[in-house]
Amino acid sequence: MENVLITGVSGFIGSNLLDYLMENTNWQITGYDNLSTGNKENIAHHLNTKRFEFINQDAFEIVSLKKYSKVFHLAALPRIQPSFELISEHIKANVLLAAHLIEIMIRENHYPRLVYSGSSAIYGTPEKIPTPETEKIDCLSPYAFQKYEVEKYLELIATRYPLDYVTLRYFNPYGPRSFNDKNPFNAYSSVVGIFLNKAKKGEKMLVTGDGMQQRDFIHVQDLASANYFAAIHPNKINTAFNIGQGSTMSVLDLAKTIGTPYEFIAKREGEAEITFADNSKAKKVLGWNPNGNLSEYLKGELKK
Repeated sequence: MENVLITGVSGFIGSNLLDYLMENTNWQITGYDNLSTGNKENIAHHLNTKRFEFINQDAFEIVSLKKYSKVFHLAALPRIQPSFELISEHIKANVLLAAHLIEIMIRENHYPRLVYSGSSAIYGTPEKIPTPETEKIDCLSPYAFQKYEVEKYLELIATRYPLDYVTLRYFNPYGPRSFNDKNPFNAYSSVVGIFLNKAKKGEKMLVTGDGMQQRDFIHVQDLASANYFAAIHPNKINTAFNIGQGSTMSVLDLAKTIGTPYEFIAKREGEAEITFADNSKAKKVLGWNPNGNLSEYLKGELKK
């Protein structure tokens, strides 16, 4: 039985990845989370199972990776706007933690497959639509720069040490647990989760700018399956993949689809005008295909 590690296991994506791996593998899974933004309730249904061990500690406390064959690194502060103000806090979470894991691999001379959660934010507002992995990098926020910085560290250090990594550049995830009232950064969560939360509370949805920003919304279970396919690829590939649905919807159309009242607020700087993944590389190399349907998901959520 393989032993694998998930950092940030109780967060939105981490907990959904845990669900996926518990259902689709027989792996022994260890999850770290300091619960600064994650929620232990997200993983409560796995806490008493033999195949999952939860360690309520910061992933900086990890001292060895020797028993793991795969490491899913999801722990991060994934918020664009706060990264402009809480700069050192975001660097620590988004850059130094990844560096810590790499240093352990080098020290132990043990290189498990590292599946790194990157971001499409590194493209800024891209010139080529749909956007391939070869698009120029144009980071519009400290958060985007931090995600790209880790990509470059992996690329550079792999020229000297036998790192075995896959970077997944997530587009705009939505799905169960995307909005957490207890998360201090919940105002910067997935816009799908924010809008649904507002609708269920009978509050107006807040549309930034003119709402014409186009977003490639990808279901979190599709992100989870991408992590799995990246982890089991038989070859060392040391490359990045776009993980998006391959279609777009405007923020305004999202609000209209949900169908409850909304109002416009000032545009946020540092956010792209469009995200639209060319996901053909992931489909071809990883054998991954997204199955999520945003309209069906919204219908289901609004019935609850």
